[in-house]
Amino acid sequence: MADYVVLFLLGEVMNKIRLIGIDLDGTALNASKQLTEHNKEVFSLCAEKGIYIVPVTGRPYSGLYDEYKRGMKCDYSINTNGAAAMEIKSGRRVISHTMNSEKSIELMDILSEYNCYYGVFFDGYGYLTEKNLKGELEKYKNTPLYKYILKTRRPVGDQKDFIRAAGSCDNIYVIAENSDVRDEICRNIKDIDDIFFTCSDYNDVEIGGNCSKGETLIELAVSMGISPDEVMAIGDGGNDVNMLKLAGLSVAMENACAEAKEISDFITKSCEESGVAYAIEKFVL
Repeated sequence: MADYVVLFLLGEVMNKIRLIGIDLDGTALNASKQLTEHNKEVFSLCAEKGIYIVPVTGRPYSGLYDEYKRGMKCDYSINTNGAAAMEIKSGRRVISHTMNSEKSIELMDILSEYNCYYGVFFDGYGYLTEKNLKGELEKYKNTPLYKYILKTRRPVGDQKDFIRAAGSCDNIYVIAENSDVRDEICRNIKDIDDIFFTCSDYNDVEIGGNCSKGETLIELAVSMGISPDEVMAIGDGGNDVNMLKLAGLSVAMENACAEAKEISDFITKSCEESGVAYAIEKFVL
């Protein structure tokens, strides 16, 4: 009987989905960082039916390649874990949630105590010291991420001076030496006011202002006259959990982390098997 109740409730939700927020890496994109043909076909069908597809990603706007915009048929995107919602046609920020320079520098001072390095994200790009940027490029040489690092990262002499001049920061992306260092950083920043942080890998910490993927997704939807229960979210990582919790219908990828799977309404196929298309066909089309 419980299974029938769940199917009935999901059926009620799926009949009114008007916007689908979709993570990119590990979700809409396969391991080669490409949209599968099946995913693109389903995105086109959604566009024909007036259903909005919104990429919701930790990537800055510069990491939302033109082929992704075309393939996903999107009018809006949410970038840098909710720091910005962008209108694709104009490239204009329609929602902005940033950290001021004082808060950003406070966090950098804390991070200097640990064996880690970080990039500061501002206005669609990540800024690293020249040494760390060279290290990133070398690390991802001959992998699908090399193009992403090359396109979205820029060298800067002093990150603190850069943020002081900028006046704000979208996000600080931290790469710790290992998971123990990552966990220690998280413990040390958890009581700092007006920040939101999450982890999407064993050694990363993503620190932003008082926002998240999920909160900005719902804020964007409401601004478009769409209620939270008309929103479907699909993701795989720790930084997608908040989005999955807030959406009317939540879907985790088969390759998702345990926490994302535990709180989702449905677990779809993997990103290699066009799991996004499978879920949208099942619940929306």
